[in-house]
Amino acid sequence: MSGNWWRQDLTTPTPTGGRAELVAGMLGTRLDSASLTTLGCEKGWEEKWDIPWTVGLVTGESGTGKTSLIRDAWPGAITPAHLEWPADMAVVDLFPPSLPVGMVTRLLAGAGLSTVPAWLRPARALSTGQRFRVTLARLLALAIAEPGRPVVVDEFATGVDLATARAASVGAARLARELAVQLVAVTAREELEEWLNPDWVARPRVLAGPDDRPATFQRRCLRRRPAISLQLGRCHRTSWDLFRSHHYLTGSLAPAAICLGAWVTGQPTIQVGFSAWVKALGKPGFREHRTVVSPPWQGLGVGTALSDWCASLLAGLGQAVWSTTGHPALLASRYRSANWSMTRPPGLVNPERGRHHATCRMTAGFRYTGPVLDAARARAVLGRWGKSPG
Repeated sequence: MSGNWWRQDLTTPTPTGGRAELVAGMLGTRLDSASLTTLGCEKGWEEKWDIPWTVGLVTGESGTGKTSLIRDAWPGAITPAHLEWPADMAVVDLFPPSLPVGMVTRLLAGAGLSTVPAWLRPARALSTGQRFRVTLARLLALAIAEPGRPVVVDEFATGVDLATARAASVGAARLARELAVQLVAVTAREELEEWLNPDWVARPRVLAGPDDRPATFQRRCLRRRPAISLQLGRCHRTSWDLFRSHHYLTGSLAPAAICLGAWVTGQPTIQVGFSAWVKALGKPGFREHRTVVSPPWQGLGVGTALSDWCASLLAGLGQAVWSTTGHPALLASRYRSANWSMTRPPGLVNPERGRHHATCRMTAGFRYTGPVLDAARARAVLGRWGKSPG
């Protein structure tokens, strides 16, 4: 490296072999014609920033030097190569022993892995997308234990579907900013820029010559990430079969539950969220019974949007709406939300009469106080008040 530019000359040894000579002769080229390649990129991340950067993105086509760049720029970074994966150890036990359990669950949920049963499985039992989210959470955990070391993730989101890649990008960037950890994502998937929302983007290039200085670095302002358009409405109770294995408590569903769902606009056959509501015990109104989001879509706010819409729907009928939860991600969402007021701080006792007390897990109670859906629209969605959808 020199000046504000990173440059690297890659020299390829001249190949030998009969077929190589034959092909070169057929094409009229020399065997050493492509032996020298020069890669380059502006080192804008090293410049003085009024506010220190937190999230960076190195992207571009394969063969442009992304991996070589990060190896030279951040030789002491925390990378996936630092992680070990014991075969039969549960995910929650893969984190540093000094890290409190609350921080472990915060990191997992923040990275978009909100399926609690997955936390208790060994990594080899996880899907590729789930393991990728665990990897992000563990790298950030190491950065907490070693302040000042950046996290650099090469091949970021490689091999995972687009929904998982988007959600992981949003979650990782959010956690990095909350924890003040520098995170550099390296990927050929340039479409993730708007979801990762980095402070800067570097695009290393193959240079045409020693004086070639193309634009390869861009500072960015934080922007609102792309919106996800959802279709919300009633669903049949059999939809629960798609979600039951991902609920953090149980796969059961109350017989009289009102079932509502979320679908991604433009993909009406893919239900990504399920929320069930039942009559509250010992007080008027309804309470949240089950809310689950399909794993690839966790971390994008789908659960919050669905739950809030369900609550506004039921409140539109003049009903009080309650929620008791112990799920770390949902608790954090409720704390931050202006649509919910806490009625009971976190504790081990559930006050609703007629129900088993939650004496072994921490829960908190909330009441919906947000916008209310028009009564006519609420009745149109729900039909006759109190009627079971099943």
